Amino acid sequence: MTTAEATDTDLDEPRAKGSKLTLILSVVLGLLGAGLGYFGIASGVIPLGDSASSEDAVEHDPVAARPDVAFVTVPTLIVTLPPGAQNEHLRFSAQIEVPREYQGDVEFLLPRIQDAMNGYLRALTAEDIEGAGALYKIRLHLFRRVVMVVGLGKAKNLLVTEFILN
Repeated sequence: MTTAEATDTDLDEPRAKGSKLTLILSVVLGLLGAGLGYFGIASGVIPLGDSASSEDAVEHDPVAARPDVAFVTVPTLIVTLPPGAQNEHLRFSAQIEVPREYQGDVEFLLPRIQDAMNGYLRALTAEDIEGAGALYKIRLHLFRRVVMVVGLGKAKNLLVTEFILN
């Protein structure tokens, strides 16, 4: 029995020492790899993604890359709502986003744009104005009318700045 006990004890000790050595070696190699990786990325030896140099940073300046657009302000429209609506009036104002070269053309046609907007807003029912997603639908229809007045490509977007029901 003593030889059997001695054999079991001898087998357990090398296993414990080997697993500790493997654990310590893997931790040391992991830390060494992390340190070398950090040094390589920080020094620029290993490029990571789209790391931009100072020359590229100047080219991608968000202020310099600003789109060449202008905003034409549509004067405030006040529309009386139809009978049965929860509110009496709608106060609406917007801005039209246009390419800078067409700003003068759109400003010249602003009375026609106001007329088209006013006619559409007065034709709306109470459900159209107070329903779910009303502002989104109204904005789309008004932008379509702006494009019909100024022409395709001369208006990029309609930005609603005021939509007040009172």
